Amino acid sequence: MDSVLKDLEGIFSGFPIEAILRAIVVVLIAVVIQFLGSRSIRRFAKAFAKRKPTARTSQLRGASDDEMAHTLMDDRQEQRAHALGSLAHSALVLFVWGVAVITILSIFGINVAPLLASAAVVTAVIGFGAQQFIADYLAGIAMIFEDQLGIGDTVNLGGTVLGEVEETALRYTRVRDYWGTVWYVRNGTISFVQNMSQGWYYSLVEIPVPYDADLEKVQQVINDAGKDMEQDPDCNSMLLGAPYFSGLEGVTATSAIVRINTKIVPDGNQWYVSRVIRQRMKGALDDAGIHIPLDGIQVRTAPVAAEVQQKPGQPTPPGATAPAARHGDQKPPEQPAP
Repeated sequence: MDSVLKDLEGIFSGFPIEAILRAIVVVLIAVVIQFLGSRSIRRFAKAFAKRKPTARTSQLRGASDDEMAHTLMDDRQEQRAHALGSLAHSALVLFVWGVAVITILSIFGINVAPLLASAAVVTAVIGFGAQQFIADYLAGIAMIFEDQLGIGDTVNLGGTVLGEVEETALRYTRVRDYWGTVWYVRNGTISFVQNMSQGWYYSLVEIPVPYDADLEKVQQVINDAGKDMEQDPDCNSMLLGAPYFSGLEGVTATSAIVRINTKIVPDGNQWYVSRVIRQRMKGALDDAGIHIPLDGIQVRTAPVAAEVQQKPGQPTPPGATAPAARHGDQKPPEQPAP
């Protein structure tokens, strides 16, 4: 038994048991700090989002464009809270594990100062070669702090993807388009952000009416239907005003195209509101006897004189029409000589 213990003591004598245990403790502390910090960030983001000022649609009707945009932009605390929470979580992970690695190296007797100096040189070299990678992080920080987008926003990123933001990270932005596909767009490649969820949004609907329709009557029908939609409980929560006749947008050979405008709350229902407006306006125009014209082709016919039987080579009598050539009666054209 004593020999076995001596052998085990000889095997483990070369291992720095104390240093390993201290390193394990450092790793456990880093895990705990990351867990508690992430949990605190999530709770702070939720609490900050719950304190957002909620503006009802009825309070915004009749307000000017500047007042409406300012009020609705202040109502974006939830999106900003989630975006900043994601940024804070990424920063926490980098800081905690960076300190943990440096501490573990010090425990094992490695001089950290030369290593940090060498790491600075290596970082400069890597940074020169990974400029795009660094640009992604800098662009992500700028987009989050400037509130260019937030989780739940409907955005068009650089003309690449149109959809709803699901995650805002430092290096990329995750967007789910309206076909259900998930896109990971690097922040450094986003040349512009078209955000359709900030402030108010215009719903523009164009409907064709008959060319000879009375536009004053069309305007009256559309405005009355818009006022009915504003009073409808199913629609007034989405509308910032009654849909109204904007004017004549275009003219074709068979129809006159009129435009219907209205301001809506951009909470992801932009296209749904436009569909509802089209449906309601079509019903109102049908009830008023103004039907959407059908595109067609006008065909004109003229009387043709009776064909006259004649022999080959006989001239055609006056007032008669020569018989139409039938398929196969004509000779093929002569081919040019080579």
